[in-house]
This record gives sequence, structure tokens and C-alpha cells, in this order.
Amino acid sequence: SMWWHHVEAKDAFNVLVNYWWRTVPAFLGTPQDALTHAMLTLRDLPAAERKIWRDVFDYYVFGDDAERASHIPEKIRGILAPITQDSARRIRAFLLNRLNR
Repeated sequence: SMWWHHVEAKDAFNVLVNYWWRTVPAFLGTPQDALTHAMLTLRDLPAAERKIWRDVFDYYVFGDDAERASHIPEKIRGILAPITQDSARRIRAFLLNRLNR
């Protein structure tokens, strides 16, 4: 969950430790990485384009899991299928290739 807080240092030496735990497999990556990439690629687009991308994200990322790919046979759903460790590896390799251009 997201949590913002205010920290005030009271002494010459202070330490703040944040530890975020998740109940999903580590191969899924972190939402923070997706947010950072979205800020790079989407945030400064014109408002009309951001609206289009918001709709795309709502459908493919935040939408109903069953509805999203129900019209596609399970064996050929690709990235729309539930993410496994193997598919996560392939997606990550694809993204790295794209980011390293």
C-alpha cells in the first residue's frame, strides 16, 4: 500500500528505514518501477494522449481479469495470460531491449 509521511530529524544522526513487504512472487517486479517508467513516458504527454493511455491502463492493467482476454484462446493469450516466472523473464527481456535502444 502507498504511504506518505513526514519525518523530522531531531539529532545530528538520524536513521529512517522503510521496508515494504509484498505477498506476491518477486518475479512480478515492483509497482514503483512501473510508476517511474510511466512518469518518464506518459506524464508530460498532452492531456488528450494521457486520457487515452489512462483508458488503456484501466482496461489492461486495472480492469476485470476475466473480461480482458476472454475472447482469446488460453494458449495464445501471450502477455494477457497470468504472469508466470517464465513469462516474466520474457517480458523483462523485451523491456530491457526496448529501454536500451
